[in-house]
Amino acid sequence: MVNTNKLIRNYQGITGLKTGSTSVALFNLSASATRNDLSLIAVIMRAPTGQIRFNEAKRLLDYGFNNYSYKKLGNKGDTVKTVLVEKGVEDSVDAIFESDGGVLIKKGQEKSVTQEINIPDKVSTPIEQGQILGEVVFKLENQELARINVIAKKEIKKIGFFNNSSHMFEKWFNLMR
Repeated sequence: MVNTNKLIRNYQGITGLKTGSTSVALFNLSASATRNDLSLIAVIMRAPTGQIRFNEAKRLLDYGFNNYSYKKLGNKGDTVKTVLVEKGVEDSVDAIFESDGGVLIKKGQEKSVTQEINIPDKVSTPIEQGQILGEVVFKLENQELARINVIAKKEIKKIGFFNNSSHMFEKWFNLMR
């Protein structure tokens, strides 16, 4: 396959994008690359030659990869905490990340990221699956980087007369084993 983006053949992690040139616009390039979960885009406009546009794009991408990294903060569905449930048919519910989270950060600062978990120790029923229970705030030197909602992994119904009877029978049966 023919491609006018020469970086495709010789730049580690290149994912492509678009070259172009006209007599007025000169030589242009949008180049994208990914390394270690970090994706960058370099845009070069009005370069005097085709080779200069590729060299400048390499310089921009190299700068980004040498100075920044992608810090994964959490994966959707990861359990953050198990929360006690009051008056529920179950005693606890897993509080999970609602979505994936990550940030662009200067290299060397990855270990300085702190997290503040804002989830109550107990929640009352009824609890809906996906109900927001709290959040996790990620910070670097007291500057907020990101917030990720923490949600209930599953539904927990409130104990009523009928499900209370079956709940008590189940607990009694487990004790008898």
